[in-house]
Amino acid sequence: MLACFLWLALATLCVQVPNLLGIHEQHQDGLVSLVDALKIAGMSLPLIFIATTGFAIYYGRGDKFFSYPAMVIYAHIFALIVGVVIQVFILKAKETNVVELVGIGVCITGLVISIYSKEIMALLK
Repeated sequence: MLACFLWLALATLCVQVPNLLGIHEQHQDGLVSLVDALKIAGMSLPLIFIATTGFAIYYGRGDKFFSYPAMVIYAHIFALIVGVVIQVFILKAKETNVVELVGIGVCITGLVISIYSKEIMALLK
């Protein structure tokens, strides 16, 4: 199960690189043109290949442990966490407010409850 989440982490991080390059380009020129976007896509192809591999392994192996909707939610939660980390530590463009941090806390709590749902249900019986 841990390997599934490691692949999810790698895939999510790889997907963020083109996004960050786009933000960087926008800050330099004030506008991301179609040509700029195509250059970013070309430079990011190896990372997108790794990301696609990571997501395929995450969903393929995760099917043994979780339902598909649960895996989609886990992927979104991880993307949210990575997004806030990027915002705070890399972009330093905006401050993270308390509501965002509480939302992440709620998501992480839900993630932990969902992952350990079988054990929790066994304790409640």
